[in-house]
Amino acid sequence: MKGLRSAVGYLSHGALPRLRGRLGRNRRASAIGRTTQLQTGNRRGFVLWEMLLGLAIFCMGAIALTAALQQAVDTVILIHDESEVRQDLESIMAEASVNKLQAGKTAIFMADHRIQYEREVISLPAKNWKGQPVANLWQVTVRATWLARNRIRTSEAKEFFFQP
Repeated sequence: MKGLRSAVGYLSHGALPRLRGRLGRNRRASAIGRTTQLQTGNRRGFVLWEMLLGLAIFCMGAIALTAALQQAVDTVILIHDESEVRQDLESIMAEASVNKLQAGKTAIFMADHRIQYEREVISLPAKNWKGQPVANLWQVTVRATWLARNRIRTSEAKEFFFQP
């Protein structure tokens, strides 16, 4: 035990700094030591290709998000247009049921001129169960045409009216 202490004591007093110096010089001189120092030096920041890859992934995500957002906006506009057309067709049909009808085609203009409406009234030659002709029986067709997403959209409503 006493011999072990003296050996440790001998190393700790004067030989330890010299031993450290030798190990440090040998480590710098070895190929393994240089490789370790190079790898440690490169890992301090990102490499250019890592930054470009991250930027490319971010851009693809941003483009996909923009495309999805544009699709959602287009869908909302299309649903709004169809709802507006449906309400206008109901309004035009309600007006036709009240007013005196005459055979022919008529262009109808509503508040928004993006949507074009056309009303066609046809007199129907119908007979009752006795075989007698029925007067004032009309078929009213209203067509709506508008442009959405660079495509022409149409909607149609058809009703039959009897005006005594």
